[in-house]
Amino acid sequence: MKNINFESELTIQMNEHSSFSLAYLGDSFFELWCRQKILQSLKNSRQVHLNVVQLVRCQTQAYLARMIHPLLNNEEEIIYRQGRNSKTISPPKHAAIKDYREATGFECLVGYWYLGKQIKRFEELMKRPEIVAYLKSALPFKILVPDSA
Repeated sequence: MKNINFESELTIQMNEHSSFSLAYLGDSFFELWCRQKILQSLKNSRQVHLNVVQLVRCQTQAYLARMIHPLLNNEEEIIYRQGRNSKTISPPKHAAIKDYREATGFECLVGYWYLGKQIKRFEELMKRPEIVAYLKSALPFKILVPDSA
């Protein structure tokens, strides 16, 4: 069994990280980011949970991917495409395969930014007015995402 070193610094070497690992970390970071944003406006645990679930669902991530896609640089485009085109082991139960793949591409990008210590790039995109407006419109409890997202 391989020893896991939890103290090691996470740095990105693209050849060391599969699309799966980027998407897995990206999904985790995105959910944490959503939780932090929602907690700025809501304190009721049920409302927080329902809003976060709405933001992290496949369809929302796919829509965000479509919104940011034209803004990606060449390197980001490659990461997105690799994630989007990665093999799906089992088809999603509650989402179209197209949405699932686009969401996976989005998660890969978020994981890439997270591991590459480029969170500012992620935040810059999430603060765009059209994205803030979309995130606010996607939430069941309308309070939400501060304008500074």
